[in-house]
Amino acid sequence: MKKTKLVTLLGAISLLGAIGAGSTFAYLTSTTGTVTNTFTVGNVNFDDDPLTGGLSESKVARDENSNLYVDADGTGEWTVKENKYEDLVAGEVVYKDPTVHMADDSQDAWVFAKIVNENPELTITYASDWVDVTDAYKTAQNLNDIDYKVYAKKDVISKSAHSTIFEEVTVGNNVTEDTTFTDIKVSACAVQAAGFENYTDALAQVSFN
Repeated sequence: MKKTKLVTLLGAISLLGAIGAGSTFAYLTSTTGTVTNTFTVGNVNFDDDPLTGGLSESKVARDENSNLYVDADGTGEWTVKENKYEDLVAGEVVYKDPTVHMADDSQDAWVFAKIVNENPELTITYASDWVDVTDAYKTAQNLNDIDYKVYAKKDVISKSAHSTIFEEVTVGNNVTEDTTFTDIKVSACAVQAAGFENYTDALAQVSFN
């Protein structure tokens, strides 16, 4: 987001009075303090922490008892940028929680996620507060067709807040030993909330890397 410096407005008032006695004048003067109005442009930023970097997820590992992929970090911890899931079987549910993190100094924002390589044999269970806006996004961006999905957070995300896009992926029942999967890739974009009544209104401003 571009920053624009706005001029600083200074206000000062001088009061001048006069009294007279014959031809001799004495001038009474007084000044007020300065009233300063400073304007700065805020930021809409994802967290730039080297660990989370605005978008990260929990490290996963196979549980020794259940043999399922589970959160190895613990609740509320997102420490990696990618996970590898190996030796999957039909019907298996794996833990995956890509989460966006807003910076401490960010303005309120509408947040959008780009999901690349959704696979019919890998069913993603999205969080209830994220909604598929792919068709509306294509209309707002004047795009005929795209090879990815776009989801929007239903509510505004404030500074320092986190929001998990989805938490699990289910392997299809028809996979075989020969089935291969492409990597699911997730990226995010934040648009200032001010000036947009809802996430649909902000879609034309969305831009992904």
